Amino acid sequence: MIQSRGISDLLTAEKQAQERIEEARKRKNKRLKEAQNDAKTEIEQFKGDRDKRYKGLEEQQLGNRTQMTEESNKETQTHIGGLKAQYETNKDDLLERILSLVCDIKPESHINARID
Repeated sequence: MIQSRGISDLLTAEKQAQERIEEARKRKNKRLKEAQNDAKTEIEQFKGDRDKRYKGLEEQQLGNRTQMTEESNKETQTHIGGLKAQYETNKDDLLERILSLVCDIKPESHINARID
């Protein structure tokens, strides 16, 4: 009897050990899942913060680009206005010079030309 009782105690102890091991495994899996979920939420939060920061920097740069484009356009218009003014003041003189060079031909023989 003592021997069968000892065997039944061992089987009971083994069964309890198995249950404890299963409970420990379940707790471990639960902790792993919680850690994964926490990591995912932390990653999403970090990603959101970085996206906000990027959007802010992008807006700042786009604002600077717009301002630079406006300044460049103003400078270009000013330069074009100056060139138009130069054109208006010099066009009559240039036209007369071109006409005089075209119309006033002075025939000369080339220095390498032989007269026989």
